[in-house]
Amino acid sequence: MFLIALVMALLSLALFALTAFSVYLMLYTWERPERLAASKGPTTYLPPRLTFSVLVPARHEEAVIYNTVRRIMAANYPPHLVEIVVISHEDDVSTIAEAQRIARECADRRVRVETFTGGPINKPHGLNVGLQRTQNEVVTIFDAEDDVDANIFNIVNTVMLEEETGIVQAGVQLMNFRDHWFGLLNCLEYFFWFKSRLHFHAQIGMIPLGGNTVFIRRNLLERIGGWDDHCLTEDAEIGLRLSLLGEPIRVVYDAQHVTREETPPTIGAFIRQRTRWSQGFLQVLHKGSWQALPQFRQRMLAVYTLAYPILQALLFVLWPLTMVTAFWLTLPVVVVMMSFLPLYAFILQFVVTAVGAYRFAGEYRLRMPLWTPVVMAITFFPFQWVLGVSAIRAVIRHLVGTGNWEKTAHVGAHRKPEIVPASEFARLLEMAGHHLGAERGSVLLLDQGATTFSVLASRGLPPEIVASAALDATTGIAGHVARTQRPTIIDERFPNPDLKSRLLLPTLRSAVVLPIQQHGSTVAVVSLSSALTTLGEEALSWLIEQVEALGPHRVVATPAH
Repeated sequence: MFLIALVMALLSLALFALTAFSVYLMLYTWERPERLAASKGPTTYLPPRLTFSVLVPARHEEAVIYNTVRRIMAANYPPHLVEIVVISHEDDVSTIAEAQRIARECADRRVRVETFTGGPINKPHGLNVGLQRTQNEVVTIFDAEDDVDANIFNIVNTVMLEEETGIVQAGVQLMNFRDHWFGLLNCLEYFFWFKSRLHFHAQIGMIPLGGNTVFIRRNLLERIGGWDDHCLTEDAEIGLRLSLLGEPIRVVYDAQHVTREETPPTIGAFIRQRTRWSQGFLQVLHKGSWQALPQFRQRMLAVYTLAYPILQALLFVLWPLTMVTAFWLTLPVVVVMMSFLPLYAFILQFVVTAVGAYRFAGEYRLRMPLWTPVVMAITFFPFQWVLGVSAIRAVIRHLVGTGNWEKTAHVGAHRKPEIVPASEFARLLEMAGHHLGAERGSVLLLDQGATTFSVLASRGLPPEIVASAALDATTGIAGHVARTQRPTIIDERFPNPDLKSRLLLPTLRSAVVLPIQQHGSTVAVVSLSSALTTLGEEALSWLIEQVEALGPHRVVATPAH
């Protein structure tokens, strides 16, 4: 009985310590204001100087690759300083066809498709192919489903030049938190990982890099020989080898500049994804390169991080046994009290996660239902159970030597209009002013009853309109376009004087108005207008291109004059 009591006490203390440390990592940047401020990117940008090679490895990504490349092309950075390379195995004809389609549409020919043969058919192999066939100073990776911020290259250019660092890990954020029961908890994992935990790793000097939106100077990649072709977490593995160089790694997380991604579409896909990540960590742990880290705390952090799949598997198996033992065996009171320590830490972790849900919603201007804490309380343990199953599966696969790449499918679920932040549309309106000379613009969201609009973003509109909680959608130009579902050009040639008279400022010379549609229904209307410039078909084409770059919205290319 003494031996059982001792094991119970030690196990409870270990589980409590591990969970408590996880909570500390979740709150690292919030602990001190200066850390939170240091996690942000620059507010002003240096003139563009660095050149970028963008690698987009893609496997069976025909559903999303076209719009992803368009988003990268639309970035606010000189086109001649950015080359975009989609890399795919030669047997993936559908993805290659979609990538070649956007390459043909690119007038300046900065987009191209590179293919490879043979194995292994996985992401790190594709990245090494891309590294060999590009030449710009900074190499960056985006995944095939990524929604990339328009100023990401300006941010990295500024950080690398001002802070003299050769590696920048920018933020990545899952967004479609309403789509699955596990979606919100999955999104919050990314939120705490990129906003807090990675900053702790960077401060210690041992950082498992993320799989995309990471920027590395080419000379550093060449020094370490690129990526490990056979590692399932090539990002964490290369981050460890870059840490061995002693190169400082800057982590940047700003809500308005993160790369947006989607949660896995099914629970099975989620388990396979987590299995791959956990098994990859075990591969890196077994490889042993972490032992060359110069500081003891770096090595301990590496062991904790890479061995965490084993700890998760043990937690999954031993925690129920611990609780059963505490209730059914006669043990000293102190041991029984200690056995509940992991439960207290688990509850604390849940509370922090629940509060984090509202911080996440606030930063991304999302509506979080009032019953969210109740839903999270119901799903929190099942979510941990799924992580435990994934960890056990990873350990088994690693022990038996199964190392095939289990790919996660992508459908573009994160590109729904309701999760495109207002800042994206505000930037679009600013760009319209610079590129087209449009002094005024607005993005109006249509309610479900199709009777009122709300102003999502605006430029040059009267303050009383911007401040309005609801605008009538049954009249006016925007209402007309919402009902007809056709883009409209309004100028001095417009044949319908009644419609032209509905302009808020009839003295305007011209306007272009575009509906944004989802599943066959208008969900928003974008309009640009000018009193000085004629906005015609070229302006409308430009607007369609910019809106489509935000996501797979359906717009009709034939305008009504």
